[in-house]
Amino acid sequence: MSSHNIFAIIPARKGSKGIDNKNLQLIGNKPMIQFTFDSAKQVARIDSLVLSSDDEKIISLAKKIGVDAPFIRPSNLSLDDSKTSDVVLHSLEWYEASFGQMPKNIMLLQPTSPFRTSNDINHAINKFISSKKKTLVSVTEVSQHPGDCLVKSDEGKFSRLDLRSDSHKEIGRQGFLETFFIDGSIYISDTMEFLASNDLVGSNPEICLIPQSHGIDIDTNFDLSIARAMHSSGIVS
Repeated sequence: MSSHNIFAIIPARKGSKGIDNKNLQLIGNKPMIQFTFDSAKQVARIDSLVLSSDDEKIISLAKKIGVDAPFIRPSNLSLDDSKTSDVVLHSLEWYEASFGQMPKNIMLLQPTSPFRTSNDINHAINKFISSKKKTLVSVTEVSQHPGDCLVKSDEGKFSRLDLRSDSHKEIGRQGFLETFFIDGSIYISDTMEFLASNDLVGSNPEICLIPQSHGIDIDTNFDLSIARAMHSSGIVS
């Protein structure tokens, strides 16, 4: 038996192409990453929670709040092109060295989704535990359906992205295949499944639908402005 049923990782590297010091940008009076720290700490079913970061300021904030930051992420895993899967593998190596075994399941909570709540996380855990599937991702309804998008071919021609089922070729948008956006706020995977595939999503994941307001993924300054406006308006807190 594993010591921990759910081992949760919060990944937060120092650099960012889109926003300087992104994870420490203020939303209201809190650094962005603190929203994830606070929500994760309220989830009793997370048995072990660690921060994976190369940023001394983020590490210091985590320790002040009471989130374990037992290592400094290596520089080769903190680059623009570093893979999230490699960051998870590094955290699992630390876990195995610390506990002498692997956790049963792993969870990834990205700090760029500050409005995901402890209730969202608990709901995701409940869905994953009750499901027969080996992975789970949080999703939201799509704002712009990809079936309304144009794609450009290698020859420079534009055409509509066809997401209609064969039985609805002449029907409008209601005939599109059901589509969701992977918002990036919650990933859960059976550890052995992840180690075999090196993929947190998997080929047929369980999904956990969360409100669009909770699933905002901050990647650009425009996203950050929207998040600040949402928080200021009281839509989220």
